[in-house]
Amino acid sequence: MLAPLPSVEAYRRDAVSIEDGAGLDDAVTAAWLESATRLERAAMTRGSERERLLSGLLAQHGVVTFPASQISTTALVSAVMSMASDMEDQALFRMAHSVLSTVLIILPENEHLLRGRVIAQQGRLARHLGDLGASARYYEEVGRLGSEQNVAELEGRAWIGFGILAQLRGDFPEARRRFHAVLELPGAASESVAIAHHQLLIAAASARDYDTAATHAWKAFQGASSSTQETEALLNLAQLLLDAGHARAALRGFAAALARKPISRLELPILGGAACAAAAALPTPAARALVRNFGERLDVLVTSLRDGKSLPWPSTSSLVELSEALAVVGDEDRSCRMADRALAMATSHGFHQLTYRLENPVHVAQPAPIAESTSAIIAAVDELEGAELVGAAG
Repeated sequence: MLAPLPSVEAYRRDAVSIEDGAGLDDAVTAAWLESATRLERAAMTRGSERERLLSGLLAQHGVVTFPASQISTTALVSAVMSMASDMEDQALFRMAHSVLSTVLIILPENEHLLRGRVIAQQGRLARHLGDLGASARYYEEVGRLGSEQNVAELEGRAWIGFGILAQLRGDFPEARRRFHAVLELPGAASESVAIAHHQLLIAAASARDYDTAATHAWKAFQGASSSTQETEALLNLAQLLLDAGHARAALRGFAAALARKPISRLELPILGGAACAAAAALPTPAARALVRNFGERLDVLVTSLRDGKSLPWPSTSSLVELSEALAVVGDEDRSCRMADRALAMATSHGFHQLTYRLENPVHVAQPAPIAESTSAIIAAVDELEGAELVGAAG
């Protein structure tokens, strides 16, 4: 398990990787720190004082409590987990882990379902921080709670965690087994089912089974429990359509994802993919204008992330894609500048796969045959908000 840190120290360590607070709203950060401090004080006290502090915390998050009533543990956990997810989206992983550790101190031991949900989120945070051993131990605890208390939701959350860890270590058969098991598990949380579809679409796309991948992507989108999950599903659907050579459909998918105002971790690959799709799908004059627009947005975003240091892989990868798109539309000078910038970052971080791609640019393939079910999914994407912004492409 990860050692819990006081919230202020956790924030300090997280903020080291964020230049001048790039991407963070000072007021939001201050509110998070205030909430975290209230939660820590509540964990150190009992009785009416704890109730008062927790009522103040919930009020910050729009939950009204009544003087004569006891604080709802479900409402408390929901508020804290939502706040931790927002912190996670801003790469404040240690701070998110801190507030989750604190709420576990307050939660009664017999609140098995709520405790399991919190611990599963801690497992994800440990994975983001690169401590895969700690992540596995969190998921083992979630699985134990689910098995002993006969709570299918917790078993499903544990299986998702183990599946992703198996994928990270290259054990793809085990990963697929875990994800399929979640899809067949009665009582699995809708969030777990959506994540299983998301992971299986990646596996199917790697095998060039585009129809199966598209089906999983669309089910992941339909089952998403947050805007971020919706955006990630659309990003993956658009990327697999681009890989399948359907650039116009991919461009509309990227546009729909971009319209959801994605977090930086997702905006980077959306902009890079959209540039490649536009270059392949549109007549040269229109493509050049759109690629430059995506490129300017990408340049500002990467610069704000300490020249990509805060999110090195997606920053470098998106610049590689932009350099390819600029070359396709005939903007060789900009293409070379982006390629040089990406090469410096790839060399610095040891991203040999991206260095190889710079030497061997990827080109959009000829359209692969697709099933009627995939054509229906493409038509459904066309109806999403944002897709119409590039409607002329299709």
